[in-house]
Amino acid sequence: MTEDTGTNGGTGDTSADDDDDDGLPIFEPPFGLDDVPGFCERLVDHLISTETGEEFTFEGVEGEQAQGVWILPLGGYDPKEDRTLTEGAPADRELPPGGYAEVADTWAQGVRRVLRVSWGTPLVRTPKLVGVSMEPEGILDYLMVAVRIEEAEMWDRGALCCVLLTSWDGEPLTSMLRQILVVMPREYAFGGMAVLADDEITVHDLLMHGEHLTELRRRAWLMSALAGQGEVRVRDTALEASRFSLRARNGTTTVWTFTDDGRALVLMQDPQSDFVSSAAEQLIADQLAEAEHADEPFEDQLEEAQLILIARMLDGVPEDLRELIAARTENGRGEPAEHELEFRMLGDQPLPLISGAVWFDGEHWRVTRSLLEIGSLNDFGMDDFGFAEAVRKPYRLGGSFTLEDFSGRASEDRRAQIEQVFAACPYPEQPRPSDAERLGYGLPRDTTHAEMVLEIEQATEKWWDFDPEQVDVQDRTFRVGGRELRAMGGRVLRSVIALAEPWSVDVLQAWVTELSDAMEDRWGPAFEMQAREPKTGMERKTPVARVMRAVGLMNAPMWWVNGHAVLLIAGAPDPSYAEEPQAIIVIGRADAVIDLMRGTRTWELRQRTRVIGALAAQVAGEAAPHEISWRGPSLAGSDLRPNAVRGRIRADDHYWVWHFAHDGRGLLMSYPVDDTAAAVARSSFEDQAELFRGVPVDLLSLVTDRDPAGLYPVVTRPGGADPDRPPIPGLLRTATSLPAVQAVFWRDESDWRASTGMLQRVRTGTGNPFATLYSDATGVPQLQWVVGAGESLTPDILADDRYSSVVFGNRVTLDEAEAAYAQLGDVHQVALTGTLNQFLDTVLGMPARRYVLDAALANPDPRNRRELAMLLLEDVDDIDASIQLSHLTPINVLFENPTLEADDLLLLIRLLEAGAQAGPGLGGPSVARHPLVQLADRDAEEAEFEPLVHTLLMRGELDLHAPALPDGRSVLDYVEAGVFPHRYSRAGLLAQLREAAAA
Repeated sequence: MTEDTGTNGGTGDTSADDDDDDGLPIFEPPFGLDDVPGFCERLVDHLISTETGEEFTFEGVEGEQAQGVWILPLGGYDPKEDRTLTEGAPADRELPPGGYAEVADTWAQGVRRVLRVSWGTPLVRTPKLVGVSMEPEGILDYLMVAVRIEEAEMWDRGALCCVLLTSWDGEPLTSMLRQILVVMPREYAFGGMAVLADDEITVHDLLMHGEHLTELRRRAWLMSALAGQGEVRVRDTALEASRFSLRARNGTTTVWTFTDDGRALVLMQDPQSDFVSSAAEQLIADQLAEAEHADEPFEDQLEEAQLILIARMLDGVPEDLRELIAARTENGRGEPAEHELEFRMLGDQPLPLISGAVWFDGEHWRVTRSLLEIGSLNDFGMDDFGFAEAVRKPYRLGGSFTLEDFSGRASEDRRAQIEQVFAACPYPEQPRPSDAERLGYGLPRDTTHAEMVLEIEQATEKWWDFDPEQVDVQDRTFRVGGRELRAMGGRVLRSVIALAEPWSVDVLQAWVTELSDAMEDRWGPAFEMQAREPKTGMERKTPVARVMRAVGLMNAPMWWVNGHAVLLIAGAPDPSYAEEPQAIIVIGRADAVIDLMRGTRTWELRQRTRVIGALAAQVAGEAAPHEISWRGPSLAGSDLRPNAVRGRIRADDHYWVWHFAHDGRGLLMSYPVDDTAAAVARSSFEDQAELFRGVPVDLLSLVTDRDPAGLYPVVTRPGGADPDRPPIPGLLRTATSLPAVQAVFWRDESDWRASTGMLQRVRTGTGNPFATLYSDATGVPQLQWVVGAGESLTPDILADDRYSSVVFGNRVTLDEAEAAYAQLGDVHQVALTGTLNQFLDTVLGMPARRYVLDAALANPDPRNRRELAMLLLEDVDDIDASIQLSHLTPINVLFENPTLEADDLLLLIRLLEAGAQAGPGLGGPSVARHPLVQLADRDAEEAEFEPLVHTLLMRGELDLHAPALPDGRSVLDYVEAGVFPHRYSRAGLLAQLREAAAA
């Protein structure tokens, strides 16, 4: 890799002569160590005086240039090219013990040394990541992250800085060594990414929604005359200018300054803007990211950070316009006028307290590069700097600004005042902007409706095979009109493609109509989707309906495209939603549109299937619902994995097998009752594996390689006993059998979902996927009827002959139906005496968890007790165990349980985390015993409860000398007395107490 490139005169910018590769695994430039500083000095002079191409050669070293940064190699080692490392290679006696790697390392360390001798100690830089997205702060940080080098040495050489990057990409002397010289302008080395931006990026021509500068001056004059000081003239500055101010009651302030030469400066301050509320804290966090004491910032730190950001924001505004900011003004009577903005000093520089600034240069509206950089680091748009509240809304940009607009609900006296002000305005009303301009940047630019339709169609097709969150940032597959389609839970893609204000909603509606027409031209007539069920008025519980409700737009046209639903949700929401008029493109999976259970809650469905299953067992001899183990999640704070429950119900010509788990999830499968079930059973294992694709692995464990117990037919995998068989993606690696079914649905934390295999059936075409997913052929309508989806299911219905003949094949009496419901029991009774699954069948309408916890703690079955109580304590922030419902605390209740075991330790810990008191409770020792006294009095060896004692002493914050018995004795006194209602020693307990008391 050592190159004989010659000198090339030291001035050429063309590629060097063809490399003469000597086959060595190291790179060194064609000069010695002592020449490195001189080479770098000459390179700096050359780069200052000579323009280079993207590739260039200087004194035999090839370099590259991009974005105004020059990169050249100074050393390197590649172990893949090192033939001396191959097995059997002869030793090279001229190499040091470390071989070529040591040679390269010696050179690299020498380069660092000679540069330090010549230029002094460098500034050591590490990559700095800033902002909410933790992006590189500057170009040097970006380079270091890109090449994965953790430290850089930088020397300031005047106009340019030289940066040396030296790093092994793995273990030193065995991995690749890279030594890179980076030369960049000084402002690049010490500035952020904004220094790379060209002037064009600051131009925002549509910022004012196409309003003419004179029209803006007219509106500023009117608002200031009506609610402020009116027009004031700026004095003692190079520019002649007028200032107009508006300050709202909430502190939102707008200051317009119009110069007589046709330029303007707008300062805005929105105290509720994201810039004011979070940008300063983010700057402090970025600056203190590596400090151990980076705690909540103090007020003085926040103010300084705010002023630093404001100074950066104003850097880039022309100096003569900046001079106008703090200049004094006079009103028309020659009297001094007050400034509506507050000012603070940053060093010797007075700065206005603002959240944003924009200016007009006579031709274009502009924002500064630094404001754009602040926005990029904090994920801010212009409205996050206060533009909406301070400018767009009060001045009705894009809308008319007439007397009628302003005085619609005013009293006669107020209207008369407003008329006088409008009549006195010296600036004439200007023609309205075009419709495209009126919405400003609220509409997609440089695209047609037909092109957007094709972009949507492409996204619906690609979504089958690609994850939008994983595609490259430059990939435009999941963009519509330049707007990103954002994934929501993997089932919905959403993008706001157009925004308006109430006064420009007519433009939005016209644009949306044209887009809808283009959609119909491509995909045919639309269906109507409603966020509520048309028959019942109940809210649909689907991802798509949730998007509609979130913005207050309850109806939308919908098309089926490549097996996905495409909705155009658009309009002006009800004002109660506080949402602006908008248009949203939503792409949803087919099962994200319709709720399989029509709003019936999971726990209600679980209860109904349990009752139907129990009746079927009683009157038709069907297998009764029963528990089954699985590989689901453990209860929070424990290693307990409760069993799931399963059963089967008949829905006319289909059987439906159901599984429900403690975490609210479930699995539903259907297959025909008649002989076609045999055909299903004959389907291949691969077909069934494809059908179950997309079901979470833990839910799959409910049916993979399980004894079906007569509930469903099974298909086995050929060669299932072969340990070398290839695994099937998504399935348990050990899978050898699966249910032979034709429909699979599963419940996540929120919704019923079709398996990916089922969704794949509707991938092509624009037809209605419901005809496939939810048709009679899959048994879905039959299931909905049997379980009363979206409706009630009472004993009267169960006992109706029309129902019982279809579901049970036998008559069911009303007494039998009522008894089936009654057998579920009361929630408190089941918590006290039943299992977790029995309890979950009764949770519908149960009181808050705290009111059931004591019953669960008193359950005599150890496993049932722990499962029930740990489920109730799953979210310790949702239950306050410090509340007493009787004279006993929850810990008292637990310790009174005669079947208390050491295995209840995790339950005790969970109770303490939920706030349960470790002492005798509100009534004191005269009402309830101290928990440690309870344990001391237990008729058992102390080793059985030693972990419980240890936990109480470590976590219970107990005062062992405080009175704990009615006679005033402490716990320590009681145990030292040694008188207990049993024959067991408490010497170990006493030792624990004495050690804790002495601590």
